[in-house]
Amino acid sequence: MRKAICVLAVLLGLGTCPTAKEENSKRIALPSSKLLRCKSSDCFLWPGEQEQRNVVYPKQVTLDLDQDCFYGMTVLYDKSVSIEMVKDAVDEGYGKWAVEEFANSPIKLWRVEPEKLAIQLSVADQKAQRIHTADEGSKQVIYMAFGGKSACSVPAN
Repeated sequence: MRKAICVLAVLLGLGTCPTAKEENSKRIALPSSKLLRCKSSDCFLWPGEQEQRNVVYPKQVTLDLDQDCFYGMTVLYDKSVSIEMVKDAVDEGYGKWAVEEFANSPIKLWRVEPEKLAIQLSVADQKAQRIHTADEGSKQVIYMAFGGKSACSVPAN
């Protein structure tokens, strides 16, 4: 029951998040990485108070859940949002953990050791559109706890 309430709260919270066009926005809203490995009803998708003006929210958030524990999430931003805007938003909080080998790659990667998570940024291609996971050109940010599903059996710090 607790799992259903938590998922319902996350989904209802998404419905109230307005989206904005890139040209009118100043920043990208990223979900809270603290949601990963969270096992209580105190888990929040958005960190702190969110200023709703001049913010681009994702058009879709998919959560990976094992029992009552979130271990991953995929966040999709509209194709009108530039990859640089999303990269800059991730770098703002996690820049020092960017993996250098991916600096010139179409896929960006951050390995955040203190929070035991990895973040991957990419642009959805035709294959993603064909299999109905994302529209081509959408920006996709994947958050994954180290160990994936098995991370839920390890206590968070």
